Amino acid sequence: MTEVVTLKFRYNFDGEYEIIEKQALVIAPSTVVTANGECVSIEVIEKTDENGIVTDWQTIANVILAEEIVSEIDFESLKDLSVAEMFRRFAQIKKA
Repeated sequence: MTEVVTLKFRYNFDGEYEIIEKQALVIAPSTVVTANGECVSIEVIEKTDENGIVTDWQTIANVILAEEIVSEIDFESLKDLSVAEMFRRFAQIKKA
């Protein structure tokens, strides 16, 4: 079953750490779809700290879209779709 959650990711920007909060659609254990900036990504979470902040992850796939489109993505409306169907729809948006 998929669910929509909010996750915090710890990024290292040239030695400066920043926590970025992302809405995520859980599609499998430790695997989420996130949307941030111009990317919709499938990410595998490998490690979280004692506060639940994601500290180590692998990005499996990215779809680059206009930031205006990414910021409007509603994961609640996508959670009943297969991952393939979700990314097919993103690809169609990109073509338009």
